[in-house]
Amino acid sequence: MDRAVSSGRNWPFPFRRRGTALELRPCKYDLRTYCPVGAILSDYPDPSIFTVSPAASGVEGIANIDFVLFRDCWMVAEDTSPPPWYHKNVMSELTGNIHGVYDAKSKGFIPGRMSLHNMMLPHGPDKTTFESASNTELGPDKLDNTMSFMFETRFPQHLTAFAANEAPMQDDYIDCWSDLVKKFDGTPGKK
Repeated sequence: MDRAVSSGRNWPFPFRRRGTALELRPCKYDLRTYCPVGAILSDYPDPSIFTVSPAASGVEGIANIDFVLFRDCWMVAEDTSPPPWYHKNVMSELTGNIHGVYDAKSKGFIPGRMSLHNMMLPHGPDKTTFESASNTELGPDKLDNTMSFMFETRFPQHLTAFAANEAPMQDDYIDCWSDLVKKFDGTPGKK
C-alpha cells in the first residue's frame, strides 16, 4: 500500500487521519439523500435504525448523542400500527420538525417546532393519531413529504431561562394525551 494512503494523508474527507486521531471538521450533508433501514416483519422499528450520526461515549453500546432523521419511508409491518408506541426512554430526546407532518403528532407539531422529552418522561402519539392508526385497515403506508430530526442523548437536558420563560410554547401540548382511554388488557394474541 502507498505510504501516503496508509498514513491517511490523502484519504477523502471524512476519513483523513493525523497520527491516530480522526480530524474533526464540520461537514455538509444533504439529509434528503439519507436512506433509513426499515422494519422486517412486525412492530414499529426502534428509532436507532434512523441514526445518521452517533457520537460514541467510550462505553460500548451507549452513545453520548445520536443524530436521528425521520423522513420519507414505507411503513410496512404485519399487524402493526405505523406511529411509534407510548414509551419512556433512558435517553433524552429533542425532536424537531423540518417540514411536513410528524407521524406521531397529527396536529400542533408544525415545521420549525421542537419538543423535548427528558429521560424517563412518558410520551407517544397524540389521541387523534393513535385512534386513526388503530382503526384503519393495516397495509403498506408511505410516510411522504416529511422530514423530522431527533437528538438523543444519555445526558439530562436543562432549559435555559429564555426557553422556559420567554420562548413561544404550545401551551396545550400535554392535552393531546389527556383523554386517552386505556386499551391494553395484557392478554396475548391479536385484538
